[in-house]
Amino acid sequence: MKKYIILLLLFIWSCNLSNKNKDVVKSTQNLESEVLTGIDSMHIREYVEKSFQTPLHSLEHQQYLDSALTIDPANAWLWQQKAMPLYKARKYQLGRPFLEKAVEHNPEKYLDYSGFMRCIFSKDYLKSITEFMRAKKEYGDGYVMDHTYNFYIGLDYLQLNKFSKAKEFLLLSKEQQFQDFPNDSPQEACHYLDWYYLGIADFELGNYEEAITSFDMSLKVYENFADALYFRGRSMTKLGNEEGAEWEKKAFENGENIINEDNVIYEIYPYQVFHKLNESVRPK
Repeated sequence: MKKYIILLLLFIWSCNLSNKNKDVVKSTQNLESEVLTGIDSMHIREYVEKSFQTPLHSLEHQQYLDSALTIDPANAWLWQQKAMPLYKARKYQLGRPFLEKAVEHNPEKYLDYSGFMRCIFSKDYLKSITEFMRAKKEYGDGYVMDHTYNFYIGLDYLQLNKFSKAKEFLLLSKEQQFQDFPNDSPQEACHYLDWYYLGIADFELGNYEEAITSFDMSLKVYENFADALYFRGRSMTKLGNEEGAEWEKKAFENGENIINEDNVIYEIYPYQVFHKLNESVRPK
């Protein structure tokens, strides 16, 4: 009797093993079927080319990208391409799920970009900090859209009125750039906007003399930068220097010299006084 029981158990075990092997083979076959064929790649390229031939913010643009994604749903770049026009149209809630898909499929490439979009576009500062801190932990300090991760974390904290934390990360950003560009002068090694926002952090902390030093470094690179002129003047006034009013006047005279980041045509940057939506700085 024991012999038959043992044989029965061996038979059941063999069947289970066989089923597991079939599952493994099936999974492998599924993976192999997801590898793009030449025809698939050709169709994706055609859909992408057609999407670029339509207006960026049009429904047709999105539909062509959707067609490409039906062929390659794990393509992070295609998801990012769907998200980007929606963010530029300030449709953040529509764009966010697509950008999350890009991060899901390629976090090394798009996690920092997502943090940037939260900081500058959707103003989701706490989550921006979370994503940049994760990127720093997993991939090390880096750059996205011409600036360090620490720079954007500093901006996030400025917008949360955490001025000491903002200064902490802006100082980290400055030191990172000094290390990365050791042969450049201080004002050139560190981006003029880093100097500007470091000045803003000190201005908010009441460190007006330190703020003036940083604004001057920014102005060495971007001469007559209106925002830096304005806050330099305010810092001087806070110190009781009557010449501060002249600096503020000079700022308005140079109101066309605004922050020159590519995305200022879509968004107002933190502490950006001079921009197209501010009627007080428009030419009369």
